[in-house]
Amino acid sequence: MRALTQYQWPDWARATPLVHGFKRVRNVGLERAFRRRRPRALSRFLAAHAGLAGRTIAFSVAYNTPWVVDLLARAAKIHLVADALVVVDNSRSAAARQQIEQLCGAHGALYLGLPFNPEWHPCRSNGLAMTWTYYNVVRPLRPRVFGFLDHDLIPLDRLDLARLVESQPFYGKLNESRWGWNLWAGYCVYDFATVEPYRLDFNNDVPRLLDTGGQNFRALYRHHDRRALRFAQERDDAPLLDPLDGTERRVELIDACAHIGRVSYDASPQGRPDRAFYERLVQACESGGQLADFRPRQAQPATAASGVA
Repeated sequence: MRALTQYQWPDWARATPLVHGFKRVRNVGLERAFRRRRPRALSRFLAAHAGLAGRTIAFSVAYNTPWVVDLLARAAKIHLVADALVVVDNSRSAAARQQIEQLCGAHGALYLGLPFNPEWHPCRSNGLAMTWTYYNVVRPLRPRVFGFLDHDLIPLDRLDLARLVESQPFYGKLNESRWGWNLWAGYCVYDFATVEPYRLDFNNDVPRLLDTGGQNFRALYRHHDRRALRFAQERDDAPLLDPLDGTERRVELIDACAHIGRVSYDASPQGRPDRAFYERLVQACESGGQLADFRPRQAQPATAASGVA
């Protein structure tokens, strides 16, 4: 939550700091209880993949949507530079978990099912899953570099996680408010040795108006000079050409990754993503395509501005 000096008199009149304080204590208790839950598969997973110590690991929290995990895993085989992609399954649906595990096996991604997550709110659920993963998987494995990629974040070009943090402690998409800043939970990469001394917390910070990962402002980010850091480039309406017929589509592009969005919760028919289009993008990547092949000629970016190798 915010510092007490950051609340105004109207906030105190409404007892807002007390409400925020109560909710924070409640949320910390829930997170600590969830963190202590360890499925039987965890010890087997850690033993089987102890060789990832000192390597680069990408994690993705899956949630009830197997088809986007399929696209991520397929694109990652081509464009993701990492020693492993670990899908940490936060799905509530047993059928989705079974299908996601099968897809991971088919595409060479590692799979680990999380304990039952008691949170229904998508941001808090994702934050609990990421924090659980950090303390129960990342810290025991001790990679050199680790990162979190949204399960619907599809790399369309080379994505070298270790290179993103070779000259700074962390990298990702910047999220900020008047009371703080953080890296978006769906695209954040860390040098493990640098962040290990900090008590990371990937839950949101509603009083600071920071989404999932916002608690890391207090835990980590406030100790670093934001002006000295590079962050990911983002465009909400980047034009890409459909491999089917060359028609121009508008997508959210974060560095060289297409973010599908709106896939794990009910949306109006107008808000649902065009699954077939993203499938065609991944199929084109499997045939040797990369981001430059999907850009309209006039939309080619200056290479010096890109945050991705």
